[in-house]
Amino acid sequence: MVFPEAVAVADALLDPGMGELVWVDSGAGQPHVLSVDGLFCRRLGERVGRGWPGPLAAADHGGPLIAWMGSVIRLRRGAGGPPGTTTAPGGCAGSMSR
Repeated sequence: MVFPEAVAVADALLDPGMGELVWVDSGAGQPHVLSVDGLFCRRLGERVGRGWPGPLAAADHGGPLIAWMGSVIRLRRGAGGPPGTTTAPGGCAGSMSR
């Protein structure tokens, strides 16, 4: 069974515009704490039709949504990841996505 919310979240996380919202919310190079009512969380909530993205991001510091947001920010800052890991925020290796 596929839940429509899961599909909507996956679709949103693959949208480059959503990554841009995370970057803007992060301070766009001037780091600061991510806001629970930032552009990304509000837009994600609109796309999913729920109000939970902001509170989830605020409470779940080790969860997959925050991990994805962090990877987008690190990539934009040029920090990348550990050697041998992908640079795609979606987690797909370049050779596998061709």
